[in-house]
Amino acid sequence: MSLLIRQPRPFLFLLLALVALASVFGRPDIPIDETRYVSVAWEMWNGGTWLDFLVPHKNGEPYHHKPPLLFWLINLGWMLTGLNDWWPRLISTLFALGCLPLAAAMAARLWRHEGGVGERTGWLLTGSAFWLFFATSVVFDVMLTFFVLLALLAALRAVGGERRGTWGVFGLAIGLGVLAKGPVVLLHVLPVLLLAPWWAPRRVGGWYRKIGLGVVLGTAIALLWAVPAAFFGGEEFRHAIFWGQTAGRVSGTLAHKQPVWFYLAVLPVIVFPWFFWGGAWRALWAAFAERGENVHGVRFCLAWLLPTLIGFSLTGGKQAHYILPLLPALAMLMALGQKKTWVAGRWSVVPLALLLATMGVLFILPGLWLAKAPWLTAYAGAEWQLGGALLIGLAVVTLVFVRGEAAAARLALVSGGMVMVVLLCLLRPLAPAFDTTPFGQRLKQLEQQGVPVANAAGYADQFHFYGRLTRPLVEITRSEIGNWLVAHPGGRVAVYLKRADEAPAVGAEFWQPYLEGAVVLVDAQSARRLPASATR
Repeated sequence: MSLLIRQPRPFLFLLLALVALASVFGRPDIPIDETRYVSVAWEMWNGGTWLDFLVPHKNGEPYHHKPPLLFWLINLGWMLTGLNDWWPRLISTLFALGCLPLAAAMAARLWRHEGGVGERTGWLLTGSAFWLFFATSVVFDVMLTFFVLLALLAALRAVGGERRGTWGVFGLAIGLGVLAKGPVVLLHVLPVLLLAPWWAPRRVGGWYRKIGLGVVLGTAIALLWAVPAAFFGGEEFRHAIFWGQTAGRVSGTLAHKQPVWFYLAVLPVIVFPWFFWGGAWRALWAAFAERGENVHGVRFCLAWLLPTLIGFSLTGGKQAHYILPLLPALAMLMALGQKKTWVAGRWSVVPLALLLATMGVLFILPGLWLAKAPWLTAYAGAEWQLGGALLIGLAVVTLVFVRGEAAAARLALVSGGMVMVVLLCLLRPLAPAFDTTPFGQRLKQLEQQGVPVANAAGYADQFHFYGRLTRPLVEITRSEIGNWLVAHPGGRVAVYLKRADEAPAVGAEFWQPYLEGAVVLVDAQSARRLPASATR
């Protein structure tokens, strides 16, 4: 048996560590989500009182869109390492590492007589490019996945007749999952447990009562934060954390409204590279064909995957990373089936190799497609061409080396290599469009000089941490720019332009690229030269 299968943990650790380093050196925090979360943690740090840690703030106002666990962990790391922009990303990496033994232990329990299934699960999960990218990002979903796995493993131990570390751990995982990302943890955990009569090999006395008690314990843990936070956060904050946020995301009125088929449409990206590898499809087919004792574990994974996926599809607000906690279930199914399909021929990797090679050609010859995204033209250079060549090289590696019993592990390494190429060669040149530090530092200078500053749009806190700002920015609409500058002589307004090439004509005292456009800092005089699109 290959060393990659017998002793996977050092290789998995190294792969995650290398991708994390590539993320730290390959890109800044990306607006508007990552920059917002780090800045909310900064406002917690800068406030420094127990009330700031109880009620998070964004631009000086109570922030109710996310629970506080991630912000607490960021601050804990800063207390140990000092203020930096790398620790917030490593939190997801550490939770991703923690997911590996949990997923492996679950797979080993579901299929006790299938050697190596836990090790293959680790490779199939870690080798998912989508998982790797978010495992090195400032997000809540990898942390949520950890608590989902912890809760389900505790329930599986209860099914196996164990008593210690079962329902108490289950309740703790539910409570921490709520503090990580809210009640959505229940959508990931409860459907599979409620369907236990279908997949459990034996009946567990008082099963539903124990689930209920575990949920009550988890709710009590979450309320230890929510009740005092609601008291001190005010009426709007109280309504949002107890009802408004959940209702808004379910209905889609809050944000990210997508059609019901959204998750099926993005499935090739979420399950890359396995979606394009014939061996993965053969493994899933073999898993679904299982009979005997193994069928219980297959049913467990299906009871985990299908109801939750349907539930997310029926909600209004959708983003691809919302279903990250389902990837371990899919990895387990493929890991089970691969014991029969690892001899898949080299033709099974041809679609994936062709896709990697095509991606490489497109980055070597960006003129083939840049007309549809002209703002990228300024960043298309030698680094993209190097990245394209490396992607073509990975295509060749895939064709030559992805075979045998270690095919999945080798393909996971190829996937990790692809993510590192994307981060270091393809995203790194885009850093000027993502890095909000220069503009934040200019705002800090104005803050120290006592100059009033407004933001002419909804402000997502994208400058607060990166400029170490200590005062809120005034939020105004674009139509209010002129009147605000008249009312605040000597003031400045941050204005967002749709195209970066419009910025020089404004004659602003400071500007920088920002996403596909630019952000300019105008005074009363330069505000008169703003393009019409910037003031409406």
